[in-house]
Amino acid sequence: MSETNSSNIKEGTFAAEILKTYNPLNNVAKFKEKYAESSFKILLNPKDGQDAALITIDKGILEVEGIENQNKKNLEQDELGWDGFIQTSLELFDEIGKGNLTQSDIVKKVVARKIKIKNPKIVAKLAEMMALTDD
Repeated sequence: MSETNSSNIKEGTFAAEILKTYNPLNNVAKFKEKYAESSFKILLNPKDGQDAALITIDKGILEVEGIENQNKKNLEQDELGWDGFIQTSLELFDEIGKGNLTQSDIVKKVVARKIKIKNPKIVAKLAEMMALTDD
């Protein structure tokens, strides 16, 4: 299987889709400017998938790493150093990614325990970053 970039992401995986979605931000001047002094990591884990995606923002550069998620120890905060975390099904990640869920819908799914979020302020940066591509 060929690689989509220099990291460990294989084509056709969840991490590859996340890379395809967020990697264009590396060419957006507003993104580089806004996050020039920022460093944080967000873990996206589809509980019914085979891999998770770790998004790293470091001084205006975005990177995505694929992480095998069958062993939960691979995903621990102490192991990866993530600052924010979201876990749900592949189907719900798809709905969120397509913009089919409102913030209210997402809150309802968090309350119903269909979506698990740790540090929502950091996770909210995903939408904030994507908004920069619309300008």
